Amino acid sequence: MTQPASRANLKDYCKRKLGWPVVDLNIDDDQVEDCIDDGLQFFQEYHFDGTELHYAKHQITGSTLKLAGAPSGTFTETEKITGGTSGVKAQLHEYHTANTTIRFKNPEVKSGGDGNTYYSNTSTLFSVGETITGEDSGATATVHASTAPALGDYDNKYISLGEELIGVRRIIPFTSNSAESSMFSVKYQFALNEMYRMGTTLSNYHISQQHLRAIDDLFTGTPAIRFNRHTDRLYLDVEWGADVRIDDWIVVECDRIVDPATYSDVFSDLFLKRYTTALIKKQWGQNMIKFEGMQLPGGITLNGRQMYDDATQELERIEEEVQLKYELPVDFAVG
Repeated sequence: MTQPASRANLKDYCKRKLGWPVVDLNIDDDQVEDCIDDGLQFFQEYHFDGTELHYAKHQITGSTLKLAGAPSGTFTETEKITGGTSGVKAQLHEYHTANTTIRFKNPEVKSGGDGNTYYSNTSTLFSVGETITGEDSGATATVHASTAPALGDYDNKYISLGEELIGVRRIIPFTSNSAESSMFSVKYQFALNEMYRMGTTLSNYHISQQHLRAIDDLFTGTPAIRFNRHTDRLYLDVEWGADVRIDDWIVVECDRIVDPATYSDVFSDLFLKRYTTALIKKQWGQNMIKFEGMQLPGGITLNGRQMYDDATQELERIEEEVQLKYELPVDFAVG
């Protein structure tokens, strides 16, 4: 089968290219699996067919606190709640009566200073089993005895992305929220006054649209982000509470690997077949180096180092080829 449709097919294909079953391959099955994994990883890192442009949407979550039962009284929206044991104070965002869960944000504790001032703190949260009290409503409730509070995106200041996303290009720029887009906002009035300069011709209209986009960039701009694929965390360096709120949706423009478990056509890729075969050949040669110079009956001499060197050179040629033919060019910033 020259067009492998599965991992097992690719394994058999590469072994046949190396002489199996006519030739006995001195390589363990786990080593073959490792070579396939290495081949797939290289393919996804450098080949333009190994990843795809993807737009991932995510809804900003708030921190959650599960209660042992219904509260005594009614919590007021946005009021402060305080833990009787932990001393943690946070702002109530929403109370779900169906599952007796409170969503909150901005946890604070007294630490340092005069001992009476609250400071932002996400390392100390409400304690299980303690009583919380609403600052304005006076309502009380007991925290669930076995379910610890969980921080949300809002307090973490980052969102968690899936393992399949290996790179983030940008966040789609935020649109103005209802508070900022009112007719009394500076941005609205500035853009409104600029509308009077728009001419009647198409060229004037096009130039005016570019000018309005420049105004939007001036007042809104592009969200600053930080991302590392090994932590799978996308940090948003924005003004939380103004630019981003709980339950807001954000769209991430990113690169997602083409998962061979879903798209089995990956296993038949010409580059992947060649590269994986060379990796297995190199591992075979590595295994045989220890027998270098050993003479077998009939005068046959083993030369594992030659096989290892040949495979190494072949891999270097393939890796150079992928840079010239299959790797996407670097995006340069101009201007």
